[in-house]
Amino acid sequence: MIVLNTSCLPDAGCSGGTMHFAMIAKDADLLVHGGSVLMAIGLKLARLLLTVTLLVVAALQGWPSLLAATTGVLVARQLVLRRLQVKA
Repeated sequence: MIVLNTSCLPDAGCSGGTMHFAMIAKDADLLVHGGSVLMAIGLKLARLLLTVTLLVVAALQGWPSLLAATTGVLVARQLVLRRLQVKA
């Protein structure tokens, strides 16, 4: 079993969340501008794998770790939206 310190999980959640939401933006850009379908599928699979792995590892550590990682993902969402200047 992987044992992580709960204090590092918000950082891991924020990093994973930033990659997750940046991949969503890239995926949307590919779909809108007619990019490669294989690239879009690959980004979706990578995003899913990254997010599921992050949250499962956090969940195995207990609810405080899962809460910390999820909070990091939510903070990353706001940071990516602000960087892309999208109003949600």
